[in-house]
Amino acid sequence: MDRSIIYIGYFILFINTILYFKSYRKNSVVFKIIFYYLCLCLVIQLYSTYLSHLKERNLYLSHFYFIGQFILLSSFYAKVLKGKKLISFIKNILILVIILLIGYYSLYPKDYFKWNVFEISITSVPLLVYSFLFFTQRIEIKTSRSFIYFNSGFFVYLLSSTLLFTLGNIGLGNLELRPIKLFVWKVNSILYIIYQILVFLEWYKNFRKKESSELKSSINT
Repeated sequence: MDRSIIYIGYFILFINTILYFKSYRKNSVVFKIIFYYLCLCLVIQLYSTYLSHLKERNLYLSHFYFIGQFILLSSFYAKVLKGKKLISFIKNILILVIILLIGYYSLYPKDYFKWNVFEISITSVPLLVYSFLFFTQRIEIKTSRSFIYFNSGFFVYLLSSTLLFTLGNIGLGNLELRPIKLFVWKVNSILYIIYQILVFLEWYKNFRKKESSELKSSINT
């Protein structure tokens, strides 16, 4: 696979993390959750690359990614979605999924070292539902555009990558299927770049102006 595609995604993620860190103190808890999520992605991506260069196993890092993503973005949607029953539902699903995963890895500890379709499904499908509900609620509230770019990028990437990641074990022991696996990863890398561009647009459209206005007011005073 052309690794330049992967590194472009890493680079944009790194830039986004810096920009969101720059705006960290001036924004809400919801914004800070996204920053924590970007930090999680950056650390896992960098460490995964490091292990890959050492020719060591790094598939187990996928569990930290999927579970961490699920916890952080469930918290994100619990903050931005409206409705007490819906928020309670999100919190209950969060607890239930964590309990199921603890039980699963207690019964099947060997699955810790490979892609786990069960884990991918139960952590990704709820987030897709929350993301879709976010769209429906934002259509009704036409004045609020915050996090629309982030949610759009996340929805497209997660919908596609969930299908792609379920093929993660393809080619591990079959050389004939290895080209399929490489193609799957290339598509995923391109989608990740698009996702990170939309994360950048979220900051640029909805949070950069806040910094600019605060800077102008400080200059005037």
